Amino acid sequence: MKSHSAMRRFHESLEITKSAKKQIWQVLVFLLIVAGLLYYVSTKAIDVVGLGTGEAPAGALVDTEDFFAEFRLAREKVQKEQMDLVKKVMEDKNASPEVRDEAHLRYLDLVDAIGKELRIEGILKAKGMDSLVFLSGDSCTVVIKTTALSEKDVAQIGDAVRRIARVSLQNITVIPTPK
Repeated sequence: MKSHSAMRRFHESLEITKSAKKQIWQVLVFLLIVAGLLYYVSTKAIDVVGLGTGEAPAGALVDTEDFFAEFRLAREKVQKEQMDLVKKVMEDKNASPEVRDEAHLRYLDLVDAIGKELRIEGILKAKGMDSLVFLSGDSCTVVIKTTALSEKDVAQIGDAVRRIARVSLQNITVIPTPK
């Protein structure tokens, strides 16, 4: 009986309010849209690589100025929403200490990932490359605003990601996007 009541209390502490569920769904839908945009860019990059020239065909040109700016804004919005959601769980007096501790660890992971993405983008910008960096667990995707990347460019990108994010080279994807 004692373990049954402990399990019930554990499950009650994991319950999420309706507004939190709504926010989670909004974030998930937004992330789905962002994933669609990223897929669109990555398929264009695959087309470029498939040509064997390392240069983008004229028909594959995308307005990357708008894309990069819009994507940065969208990413910041999603990150803020994620942080706010995690903060709510951390501050929820009805949540168990274990759940609040887990939320705190998630918060620290989010802050760490955001910082690493910004540092990588800053280093690449200093090398003359405009980029978007996406860290996800033990992998990283880097979208570079360029029509062609040399082996030296790819090596510099891989080195920056490896040093800052501690991601192995085989888990780094570099996607050139036409200017």
